[in-house]
Amino acid sequence: MLSLLDFRKEISSDPGGFLRSWNTSGSSAADYCSWNGVTCSRTHPRRVIELKLSSQSLQGRISPSLGNLTFLRTLNLSYNSFFGQLPLLSRLVRLQDLVLNNNQLQGLAPDALINCSSLHSIKLSSNMFTGPIPASIGSLSNLMYLYLDDNSFTGAIPSSLLNISKLQELVLSSNMLAGPIPPNIGSLMNLTVLYLYYNNFNGAIPSSLLNISKLQELVLFSNMLAGPIPPNIGSLVNLTLLYLDYNNFTGAIPSSLLNISKLQQLVLSSNMLAGPIPPNIDSLFNLTLLSLGSNNFTGAIPSSLGNISKLQHLMLQNNQLNGTIPQNLGNLSNMYRLLLGHNRLSGSIPTTILNQSSLQILSLEANFLRMALPSNIGNTLPNIYALFLYNNMFHGPIPASLGNASHLTLLDFASNSFTGHVPSSLGNLTKLSYLRLEQNNLNGLIGSWVGKLNNLVRLSLSDNNFSGPIL
Repeated sequence: MLSLLDFRKEISSDPGGFLRSWNTSGSSAADYCSWNGVTCSRTHPRRVIELKLSSQSLQGRISPSLGNLTFLRTLNLSYNSFFGQLPLLSRLVRLQDLVLNNNQLQGLAPDALINCSSLHSIKLSSNMFTGPIPASIGSLSNLMYLYLDDNSFTGAIPSSLLNISKLQELVLSSNMLAGPIPPNIGSLMNLTVLYLYYNNFNGAIPSSLLNISKLQELVLFSNMLAGPIPPNIGSLVNLTLLYLDYNNFTGAIPSSLLNISKLQQLVLSSNMLAGPIPPNIDSLFNLTLLSLGSNNFTGAIPSSLGNISKLQHLMLQNNQLNGTIPQNLGNLSNMYRLLLGHNRLSGSIPTTILNQSSLQILSLEANFLRMALPSNIGNTLPNIYALFLYNNMFHGPIPASLGNASHLTLLDFASNSFTGHVPSSLGNLTKLSYLRLEQNNLNGLIGSWVGKLNNLVRLSLSDNNFSGPIL
């Protein structure tokens, strides 16, 4: 009980009164096992085995006296405002779950958790820890879940971590870690989740990583990784998520990658990848998200993409793709987002795409597309939120039916050859915040419809043939 009371003394703010039951007088003092957040053993009723105080807006320091609760199995202080250094907890040899994420803790002593050999999970995410990851964590041989993300850890991944053979989830993202991914990371044979994104890792993907056959989620985006995507990446047959974006990868998409049929999200954007998009990409038939934007891909958009019926997000923007937009992309009835802008596409938008009622974002800007928009486009795209067609060769009138697309918020038709009046029905678009129609051949009056757009932040109508006053 004294250890709990010492802990209570370090709490400077308890706005919800959660610790009010921790009364130090009368019979309740002796019955500390009934205090809020405290659980005692059934077989040994005076032994505290769990302390769970998550999400109570508590503020203060974590008392070193917690280290005296030697029968503790679970310590959960997450989603509070604890600050200062994590005290030495090495006497908690029975501790299995340490959950301190989403606080303001700043210091992690090198030996803070040494001897805590029963630990299964450590969750220190979203704190303010700095310095290197303590090498002593590598001695925790029973650890299965290690979450150190969203801190300010620096240096390399300690080699000792690679000794934790039971580790299943390793999450080190959003830190300032650097150096190469350890070449022997493949020794973590039980990993299912590896998140290293938002760091400064460099070098190639180690070949040993491809031996972790249980891996399901590999997320490495926003680092400085380079070289080709390993040719045998297809050996990771259980991958469902693969994020390699915002790195410096070069070369083509390896053919073996198309063997990972369980893939649901494949994100390779913002690299220096080149060559054609593989024509048999539809072998990834479970994809819901495919992002290949901002690379140097060439050639035509494979029509086989239209066979991936679960696809919801297709991003191929900022490449050097040419040819026409495949007609059968309109078969993707679950499509929310289609980004094909900043390529060299020609021809027209297939009618099948303009009839996709699920589409929310259609981005085809900066191509060589040429057509008049169908008069009913606002009815066939009822859920459209953003429509970007600028820098093409569209012509004819702006369809009045766009005024029926009640979710439309971003509309950019700039730098085309649209003619005629701007339809007054655009005044019905109460959510519209961004409207660019400059550099067209529009004429007539700028009507009172503009004044109805109460959420408008950006309006550009220059370089047209408008006349008369602004009404």
